[in-house]
Amino acid sequence: MNIKQTADASGVSARNIRYYEQAGLLAPERNPENDYRIYTDADVRTLKLIRVLRTLDMPVEDIRAVLSGTLPLTEAAERQRRQLEAEQQKLAAAAAFCTELAAGGRTAAELDVDACLARMDSPAPAGGWFTGWVQDYRKMAAAEHKRQFTFTPDTAIATPQEFTAALLAWADENGVDVTITRESMTPRFTLDGIEYRAVRYSSHVRNIPILRVRCEVSDPSALAVEGGPKRLRVQRFLHYGLPVLVCLALAVVWVCTRNMPLWPDKAAMLLVLGALGVGYGFRGWYLYYNDRDQ
Repeated sequence: MNIKQTADASGVSARNIRYYEQAGLLAPERNPENDYRIYTDADVRTLKLIRVLRTLDMPVEDIRAVLSGTLPLTEAAERQRRQLEAEQQKLAAAAAFCTELAAGGRTAAELDVDACLARMDSPAPAGGWFTGWVQDYRKMAAAEHKRQFTFTPDTAIATPQEFTAALLAWADENGVDVTITRESMTPRFTLDGIEYRAVRYSSHVRNIPILRVRCEVSDPSALAVEGGPKRLRVQRFLHYGLPVLVCLALAVVWVCTRNMPLWPDKAAMLLVLGALGVGYGFRGWYLYYNDRDQ
């Protein structure tokens, strides 16, 4: 069958069929004469299964794991059930809010929009405000870790094929599933259903060149985190700046308790320790948050 016949038989559009192929969910055979795709009845059944799981809003990476046999269907279904229940709680809260708005008898001009936005930005989840804040912080930290990362390839990269081999080797070493969507010297690939672009660059350690690969998410909105902008700014500040602030506070305490006769000496010591703290914080941010080698 060609792609049009397959789309009619499976109920999946041709556009989605091509997307599922790029995402590694489907691998049809090729006609050796013209390189056209050839779809079988097994491919149609796979597409119908994908359609069932996508109707349940199951992530593409989970469906890929189910199809490859690395994730049992029962475990994937239970995971998705928990996710849907969490979303159901959010929808229930939104429905309750709509009920309040409908019963309030206020017009759009009379509505206190600032109070409504403040309530939406800082909902009170089960377990209390602090628990919800910590959960939101963890989501933000996980998204920041995925936004950009680097790794050091084991071999030189001089051709697109070598770049592909380096990415697949990194994926195999870290136990993740990577699908190459564009092979070039600036390749694109999907990881956990998110598309990344990769570039190579050289850094120097003691005048020794070291080749690295930097991977950045193609669409930052794919890792968008729910929450108010103010809350997210505070969480990002704590995420990246708190270690530096702790180092500076410890430096102030240490210097102020030393037996130094003159404040210029203490000020100089504070500047030195402060510079070391900032340098250490930047090094930790660069290596820990952006470098999967560490």
